[in-house]
Amino acid sequence: MALLARAGTAQAAGFPPVVRGARAVLLRPDPGPLTIRITKRDLNIYDGPDTLAAKLYDPRRRLVGTLELPDDGNTGKGLATETQSGELKLTCETPGVYRLVIACNHDLVFGLETSSKGVMIEGDILLNDGNVSGRLCFAPPEGAFEVTAQALHEPGIQKMPLLDAKGTALHTFDLAKPAADQSFSVPAEAGARDGLWHLDLKAMDVRIRVSNVTHWTFDAAAYFDPAPLRWMLLPYNEARYLKPGQSAELQYTLRNRTDRPTAFRVEATGRDGLACRVIEPASPVALEKGEARTIRVAVRVPATAKPGSVLEGVVSATASHDAEVAQSAGIEVRIGDSPVSRPLKLPVVHERYRHENALFGYAPDYVPNEVYFDRQNRPVIRQRTESAYLTNALTLLEGERWVERSFVPALQKAYPGYRGIYFGGGFLGAKVAFDGENGAYTIVSVMTADRKRQSVLLYTPDGGRTYTTHELPGNQFDIEQFTGHNALSIPPPVLAYRQTASRPEPFASVNDLLLYLPKKVNGKLVLGEPVLVSNRCLGSCQHSGGPASTATRDGKTHIVWGEVTDEKVPGVPTYVATYDHATGKLSEKVLLAYAPPINDVHNVPAICMDSQGYLHVVAGAHGEPFQYLRSLRPNDSSAWTKPVEVLSAGYITDKTDADGSGRQTYVSLVCGPDDTLHIAYRQWRRGVEPYHGGETYAALSVQSKPKDGPWGPARPLVVPPVPGYSIYYHKLTIDRRGWLYLSYNHWTSDQSYQNEFPERHHHRAVLVSKDDGKSWKLAETRDFLEGIARR
Repeated sequence: MALLARAGTAQAAGFPPVVRGARAVLLRPDPGPLTIRITKRDLNIYDGPDTLAAKLYDPRRRLVGTLELPDDGNTGKGLATETQSGELKLTCETPGVYRLVIACNHDLVFGLETSSKGVMIEGDILLNDGNVSGRLCFAPPEGAFEVTAQALHEPGIQKMPLLDAKGTALHTFDLAKPAADQSFSVPAEAGARDGLWHLDLKAMDVRIRVSNVTHWTFDAAAYFDPAPLRWMLLPYNEARYLKPGQSAELQYTLRNRTDRPTAFRVEATGRDGLACRVIEPASPVALEKGEARTIRVAVRVPATAKPGSVLEGVVSATASHDAEVAQSAGIEVRIGDSPVSRPLKLPVVHERYRHENALFGYAPDYVPNEVYFDRQNRPVIRQRTESAYLTNALTLLEGERWVERSFVPALQKAYPGYRGIYFGGGFLGAKVAFDGENGAYTIVSVMTADRKRQSVLLYTPDGGRTYTTHELPGNQFDIEQFTGHNALSIPPPVLAYRQTASRPEPFASVNDLLLYLPKKVNGKLVLGEPVLVSNRCLGSCQHSGGPASTATRDGKTHIVWGEVTDEKVPGVPTYVATYDHATGKLSEKVLLAYAPPINDVHNVPAICMDSQGYLHVVAGAHGEPFQYLRSLRPNDSSAWTKPVEVLSAGYITDKTDADGSGRQTYVSLVCGPDDTLHIAYRQWRRGVEPYHGGETYAALSVQSKPKDGPWGPARPLVVPPVPGYSIYYHKLTIDRRGWLYLSYNHWTSDQSYQNEFPERHHHRAVLVSKDDGKSWKLAETRDFLEGIARR
């Protein structure tokens, strides 16, 4: 929908201190001076300080201004009589949307005045000052939608009309008592929608929700539509390390998020002698509605550039039909050697919009995803994009060049009307396994023409030049990958999880656990009949950790799993059983441990074996300590040590001891050449470091256990850019000479941060350790080549 409302020539915009809680404010200023005055008033409802921290980011998402307003000093209860204010000033040089991030608790309200002509507020509509009246404006969604409103407190009691673009009242909310929702369903064809709708508020002491509306404002003159500008040109900034006279190619993605086919004028300009030009496509770039195109940009450093200096440039895109649909992205060239080649100073501490590329110039020429290694120690990675769904090939390092070998033609042949792959980026796992003849195997979930999902084992005997397809039951699966001492001469065992019943718990279902032992018959792969391992299996959780569920050696395959239960036990019953290839018999299952909490698929276990054949199991957990066990005899699952907790520190509260408790989720386990065990996992941390002001955050951590020794302390490798919930979609793997590789794809539930990225994964990277986990660096192609040469 094209809206008529524009910011026009307004010289100032803003809103009074009525907005409660943290959120982001989008600004679209003209080039030149920009002033932002932020005002807060403490509500003093709860104990504790009420501080406000504001950070301003430019269109390249560089931090260009900060401001902090402290607590008002009032230790009593009740609304503060005085307000506090502070001011940000800067000069706007590049076109696009500036983002003001307000971090605070819910015990204050804030407002702002700004010289920016455009001001949009993002997130929930929560207003908390009954002494202020006014208007709230928003763009009506297409089709039917719902508006829900409530008075927060007594001052919010009022009759509140909803008016369309022509000022016609469509409904009046009778907010007759506090905390009582009133809803109105707007029919698909109701109201004039060629402009803004608004709510007239006699008292701004209300909570309002409008379905499918994420941005709003108090003044129609300050309105602009953020949708065409959101993710229009990404990444926001791209960094490289180059030497004088060197050149490089950078890639950006231009998206047409307008409501029509549009041509964009695309330009690249450099400063201080940095030569920048768009290689392709030629400008103007014509895009259909919703279409995206890769923009290739060449940069060259002048021979006179001084080592240690930073040269900058800008890539800009402007819609031909509307000059206000304009966005820019940054080019940053640092003169000197890249720190990517050096060991990292750990942990890597992310900031908003400052991840591995901004911090280190990390720009790999391979796909940063789970890394697996064939019998010659050559890396094989399943291709993916920033999307959690897209995958279409195996990528292999041949010579010094990465090549893609697509499996899509094989799937299209097997499934006419093939519609793609469901969560192919790794949410269902992206494992690649190998047999003794270096045949490669991976499993995908195919979306078929009849809109169903079909699990398919893909097998290639020739490095991805040809593939065969083999159907598996169920929608979850696993395959035995190399974990240090289980090099397979036979095709890798495969597990299929076939759901047979649902459960009332949110993270549980009842599944048949089926073991397949593929064989090669006359040169062709045959799955054979499955072995039923359990009919009470909890399921599989491969998206983070991707723990190995099987370990095979000398004709025995050992399987671990968790089961659902109605018994009052302290966690998921975790079992092991062994399949004997010679006799074709499955042993009785052995109870290993209870993985807390009960009936939660996050708690799936991991298994591996050491050089002597002893089995090692880490029973998973969901925010609790993992538990570790070892078999008493090599290659024998019938007897085990007692389970011991892996971690007992890192999360401090007033209910823990001095070093806190251990809180772990999503185990990934491998065994090194010297039988040292290594795990990677998400760790909840709190009160042990200065990061995030002592708030709870989720680190990506590792731990090691030397042979015959205890587990060492947790070692955080990555600290997220925001506190609260994060997930890394990580996977720890090991190559054939014992180097460790840790891939991760970070995501956070922080809604303001999510809104800045088009896909679930905000950034991806692969780390490598060549010294048994003592040090880590960002993986480069030269590291993979070194691993092949030294095998």
